[in-house]
Amino acid sequence: MESFTVQEFCAAEKISRNLFYKLQARGEGPQTYLVGANRRISREAYIAWRTAREAEAA
Repeated sequence: MESFTVQEFCAAEKISRNLFYKLQARGEGPQTYLVGANRRISREAYIAWRTAREAEAA
């Protein structure tokens, strides 16, 4: 299963890490999980997050 680091996610979405953590604090970021000390975002969580943002914009 493919997953993304926070840095990879931010690069793909063209957002700053600061904005990512603001979204997380507001409960609007993608679901994440830890692998050791590294936070990861699964492909499924990324798709779910993107789908929700697109639905909000519609």
